[in-house]
Amino acid sequence: MKKLILTLSIFSAAGLTMAQAPDDALRLSLNRPIGTARSLSLSNAAGALGGDYTSIGINPAGVAVYRSSEFNFTPSLTINNTNSNYYGYSADDDKISFPLQQIGFVGTYRPMREVTSGLVSSHFSIGYQRTADFNRRSFIQAYKVPSSLLDEIVYQADGLSPNEMYSFPRIRVMYDSYLIDPLDEDVYDDHDLPTGYYHAFEELDENGQPIWGLPEGLNQKRLITESGSAGEFHIAGGLNFSNKVYIGGLIGIAVENYKRTISHVEVVNTANNNWNYLFNYELNDHLTSSSVGVNLKVGVIYKPVDPVRLGFSFHSPTLYSVDEEAYYKVTPQSGYTEEGSFRSDIQEYSYNFRTPYKANASAAFVISNKGLVSVDYEFTDYDAMRFKDRSTSSADNTSYYNDLNNDLKKFFKPSHSVRLGAEFRPAEVISLRGGFSWTQNPYSSYLQNKTELMTYSFGVGYRMNNMYIDLGYMLRDQDYDYSLYYSGFVADEYQKMAKMKNKDHIVAVTLGWRF
Repeated sequence: MKKLILTLSIFSAAGLTMAQAPDDALRLSLNRPIGTARSLSLSNAAGALGGDYTSIGINPAGVAVYRSSEFNFTPSLTINNTNSNYYGYSADDDKISFPLQQIGFVGTYRPMREVTSGLVSSHFSIGYQRTADFNRRSFIQAYKVPSSLLDEIVYQADGLSPNEMYSFPRIRVMYDSYLIDPLDEDVYDDHDLPTGYYHAFEELDENGQPIWGLPEGLNQKRLITESGSAGEFHIAGGLNFSNKVYIGGLIGIAVENYKRTISHVEVVNTANNNWNYLFNYELNDHLTSSSVGVNLKVGVIYKPVDPVRLGFSFHSPTLYSVDEEAYYKVTPQSGYTEEGSFRSDIQEYSYNFRTPYKANASAAFVISNKGLVSVDYEFTDYDAMRFKDRSTSSADNTSYYNDLNNDLKKFFKPSHSVRLGAEFRPAEVISLRGGFSWTQNPYSSYLQNKTELMTYSFGVGYRMNNMYIDLGYMLRDQDYDYSLYYSGFVADEYQKMAKMKNKDHIVAVTLGWRF
């Protein structure tokens, strides 16, 4: 655990983009489509069903189950709510968005004469499907906190001259704003190496050593604002053999756009009556990321007997090309620091990233036209994620990425997911649906972060001639721990984790036409 803390501190200190830290490697790899309202209502337990646009992304053989051509699209409403508990203080924040979950076309082509054996039909699909939604706001606050983010900055600055800090933008902007200072009063040249640093919430004792100057602690606030999405444009094809064996393949072009701003504020608690130095400061951490990648998917669905469908699919890793920009801005207020804000230079990063492969096994039992039960199992090998530098082949960069990838192997483990869905038709034109899914925590015990994801869903569908409309609701529920800073240099009682509860309420409507 200490190595983890140190590693994460180094990532943050170096000013490396957060997509090169574990949580953001996971962000690039997550695939949590909402899809059509029907698939949403079944919690995406659709791998063996086919005949639904979202099922094509789960198992491309699903395109071969279609009996006609079809066009559909799915607008949605997402309400994200995040609750935090930090040092016993709770806070909530919400964000509303209106994403388009998918839009697509499926073409079905049959021979001139009807056949029931051999090649029965061929199929083609093209469209877009959103695979992840990053729109959320998280607010964390607490009072009389006995530590500071500046503790971490001082720890990371140890052993660096001021000139060397230019390679570590967050440390340098804290130094430029006088939030950290050398212990040695005679350090005036940027190339001088001080014996250490202390920060603006510390005082020096009679021996010139820093001591915490705020017995009543600090008031801390952090607002994390995220926006963006990941999605996939695809071209898929499939074949139906004897209405028993369905095969399909898909080429996907993955795109991701992500923006994150972290505003961290620390304010001296008014109970510290004798404190006359730094009153408060705000640090803003800005990151924008855009990625383009490519992947392949193949799958098969087999009907051993008419009611039973068995499915299997394999998803290759997505090979991403990632471009990022990041910078820091700090605004201190006190009686002795300079007024105004201090901003680091914009740091630009370009690298390649490989997501893990996935395998899906599924089964469904279809009860004539009365209903169905479906189950999906998915395996994702998260410890196979890899970064690779694309801008240079220097020995230092190669060594850095090797170390980073070795750490990813330790931080992550393979993850398992189970999805269940059921559909009942009380009338020929009406369908009632429900679903549940569980996704295992992908972090290894090395990280000790509990992030199991649960979804609960239900919906209704109505069919009329060549048109249909589906309505679905999903609750996505996840609890996790969040560290405001990785202070492995202080006792555990001074570095409590914020307990986070994240809920997404998603309502989707699919309109479709068959022809």
